[in-house]
Amino acid sequence: MKSSIWDGFQADWTNVFGQDWNVTPSDMEACGAEIARAAGAAARIRESGCGPREGERVLFPHLPYLLQEKTLMPEEEIAAMKALSAECRGGFDAVLSVGIGGSYLGNQALFDACCGPYWNLMTREARDGSPQVFFAGETADPEALSSLLRYLRTQAEAKNGTYRVLTLVISKSGTTVEPSGALSVLERELPRFCDEARFAAVTDKAKGALLAKCRERGWLHFTVPEGIGGRFSVFSQVGIVFASLLGLDIRAFLRGARLTEESCRSEDWRENPALALAAMKYIASRNYGVTAEIVMPYCARLRSLGGWYAQLLGESLGKKDTVDGRPAYGGRTPVCAVGTTDMHSLTQEHQEGRPNKLLQFIAVEEPAADLDFQLEERGRPCTVPMSRVMKAALRANAEALASAHKMSCVLSIRKVNELYLGGLMYFFFLTIAYEGAMAGIDAYDQPGVEAYKKILHQDLAQYAGPV
Repeated sequence: MKSSIWDGFQADWTNVFGQDWNVTPSDMEACGAEIARAAGAAARIRESGCGPREGERVLFPHLPYLLQEKTLMPEEEIAAMKALSAECRGGFDAVLSVGIGGSYLGNQALFDACCGPYWNLMTREARDGSPQVFFAGETADPEALSSLLRYLRTQAEAKNGTYRVLTLVISKSGTTVEPSGALSVLERELPRFCDEARFAAVTDKAKGALLAKCRERGWLHFTVPEGIGGRFSVFSQVGIVFASLLGLDIRAFLRGARLTEESCRSEDWRENPALALAAMKYIASRNYGVTAEIVMPYCARLRSLGGWYAQLLGESLGKKDTVDGRPAYGGRTPVCAVGTTDMHSLTQEHQEGRPNKLLQFIAVEEPAADLDFQLEERGRPCTVPMSRVMKAALRANAEALASAHKMSCVLSIRKVNELYLGGLMYFFFLTIAYEGAMAGIDAYDQPGVEAYKKILHQDLAQYAGPV
């Protein structure tokens, strides 16, 4: 069973719905009250911006209209972004994106999908004047940051001191250990070998350590909008400013999100693919013992998208309590894989392991390039396009899993570009929002994250000087 979301973007839930071993029409009917609750909750969020808890703001449905509405991103920030992006073309040799969690994962997914793995090895001309791109602050591993600095120093020496680096720090509070620590190192080290080491930030508009630093040092800064949590922030200044520095088509990215938003507003699941898939996943988890979800794009450039989705799924649905205090169903454990690579490492367990998994495949109908494999099948030579191998492998994986009564679904996009990536990522926003409302949980907070942070800061406090 297939459902068109919009032209070039469709969902196929043949192997998760409509058979006697997976979610049935009667399951959907029995879940009618929860589906109606979810549809109503989404409609209220769209209309009022109010989340499931008292005083909570949830504004992600406004993000597809970021540049038109100008409420979440004011005119002066749009103008500043355009000016900085123009300066980047031919001006800066490298852009460093510093952030972690939602301030990192979406930008990494954007970069990998739209720029590809060899971007930094291409000439400046081949990159159409855009800078090299690197990430920092996503880990406390000292070797990672040391290696980056060593490479940048080598590049600066090769340019005889004319090397220019722009560091974009993304942190709402400015106190998260990894990015704030990385920033302290970069502020100290980059000026030692760069002709220009400039800093800009995306942070809270009214308070916080990073905002104070921006004001003190005169850094250009953009806003993390109110009501936009980190894992929902890729369509905000967090992702849009970063993408603009690379010369990506941010308008197409937002247009893809807008097409999905406007295609998935119906309160009838038969007419709303995001609501339908959310309900199927919710029922699979509640009634069929599904406790893990594997996201598996059949496209190497979408590998990082799996990490981004893992945060969205895990932080949004992994809650122990409902909003009214009852025990929650707990969501699903997210697992990242990529086809066909992980068919040779993980598929054995998917096929014959516990029946507690749902696989979400992502297919690309028209790859940007193609080559022929010279193979031998049934003792005869044959020439097969690699794109055909990818499609056949996905279909074979899904059919084999179905033969073992393991659930899977397929989201297909025509191409990997800003338009379809925007539509796909926003579709995930909606499925998560709908499923959270069905489960009666708050899909927009992350109280469990604070437990380890408290212990970590207690440990690090021993290095602080006397009060």
